[in-house]
Amino acid sequence: MLDTYVLPVSPDEPTTVAESLALLEHELDEVPDAVFPGLSGQPPELDPWEVINILEVDMHAGRLKGFAGYVGGFPAALCLVGALAAFGPGASTTAGRVPTVACLLVAPRYQRLGLGRVLLAEAERALRAKGVTFVDAYPPKPRPGKEAGLLATFLQAGFVQVGEAGDRLLVRKTLGTTRARKVG
Repeated sequence: MLDTYVLPVSPDEPTTVAESLALLEHELDEVPDAVFPGLSGQPPELDPWEVINILEVDMHAGRLKGFAGYVGGFPAALCLVGALAAFGPGASTTAGRVPTVACLLVAPRYQRLGLGRVLLAEAERALRAKGVTFVDAYPPKPRPGKEAGLLATFLQAGFVQVGEAGDRLLVRKTLGTTRARKVG
């Protein structure tokens, strides 16, 4: 059995923030279109490395918080949430900023362990404790002949598709309605 655990990512946890950023930088070349389901409203010409710089600033400022999953002592997964601007047609009926999954990444070698769902469940619990009633995410549309990937993770965690935003789908979860199953 693999030794897995979850740690909070916040300005109060500088080591976890640094390790999370290192994970993003290491994995960026393999999964650039699936890493940022909440920040995909950025202009398409924005380089993914610039997005990591935005994430770093927002993490250190406390605008993005979340959880990091570790396997065998190494960072393996990351989920960041924050209040972000909704985008795209029909993106949200709520004006202004909405609670959004800004980043969900599981390193390819650790996929299929359920880490994405576990981190989403931790983020849901933290948001619910703050009185948040829903959370949005914008996973990429599945490509023909490809697995649903990130979309499947959100759907398995209880999100439902409620719209489209360009090359992304809008998925939303009403908090407290469905629990992710513990795996592993």
